[in-house]
Amino acid sequence: MGSPDFAVPCLQKLISSTHEIVAVYTKPPQPAGRGHHLAKSKIHLLAEQNGLLVHCPASLKPAEEVQKILSFNADVAVVAAYGLILRTPVLQAPKFGCINIHPSALPRFRGAAPIQRTIMAGDRQTEVCIMRMDEGLDTGDVVIRQSVDIPEGTTAKELHDQTAAIGGDLVLQVLAELAAGTATFNKQSEQGVTYANKLQAEDEIINWNLPARLVACQIHALSPKPGAYFNFTGEKIKIITANYDEAIKHDQQPGTVLDDKLTIACAKGVLLPTLMQRQGRKMIYTDAFLRGFTIPVGALVSAIDRLSTPRTC
Repeated sequence: MGSPDFAVPCLQKLISSTHEIVAVYTKPPQPAGRGHHLAKSKIHLLAEQNGLLVHCPASLKPAEEVQKILSFNADVAVVAAYGLILRTPVLQAPKFGCINIHPSALPRFRGAAPIQRTIMAGDRQTEVCIMRMDEGLDTGDVVIRQSVDIPEGTTAKELHDQTAAIGGDLVLQVLAELAAGTATFNKQSEQGVTYANKLQAEDEIINWNLPARLVACQIHALSPKPGAYFNFTGEKIKIITANYDEAIKHDQQPGTVLDDKLTIACAKGVLLPTLMQRQGRKMIYTDAFLRGFTIPVGALVSAIDRLSTPRTC
């Protein structure tokens, strides 16, 4: 059971294994592109390419959907970013229940956006956990966990790809333990519970009132998509990657451009953008960006463009 890119490495590894995949569940095709044509999920396409049976119900709540799952007589359901709610009848349908790949150090960052929230918080280490699902929000018992370092400057895309690959390997290990009867299920700690809330539009607005390190973390947590941005002369400008230096002192308002290399003042230290993107254009390095788009020293780059005309009602 999975839908987006995150689930692909796991399904690929299951296809290459000796396990029998009796069915693949994924979200229904969604409108995409300018024409809003229905597009199948990455898992849907991969499953079809390998001749697997695919189901894409809009909900698993109807009794007939539960009966369909029961009819497969599956040993286990492997879940990776599926996108639909699994209620108790579905969770209990397979012999060993449903196991889920979760890319955070549970119970830290339960919820919808664990990868982004982990980077945004400035964590330097996370985990990939395989847990047996219950009806809570990522509250199930953990079968296995593997730590993952987060080097300085790691983007959400990089951590996404790394944890997805690790998750696929760990699933194979858990399946072997389930088959051998050696799997152990460990309750999550009641200490350190935090939630990775779904990303909102305001999360994309660069907050210069943070220390430079956390500003960089915000940028990398949203890189490359949806991207963190500031407004200047009526245009959203995204910073895709950046360096920072908290040792540099200044007396300028956070968000002020300090030099002709686009060094930007933060609450503590400065940010040095390295890869940028204007609306509707490709990502380019900052030096090339500045050759075609001038942001003068002393300018204030903020969420609300100072030069825009106020709206009245």
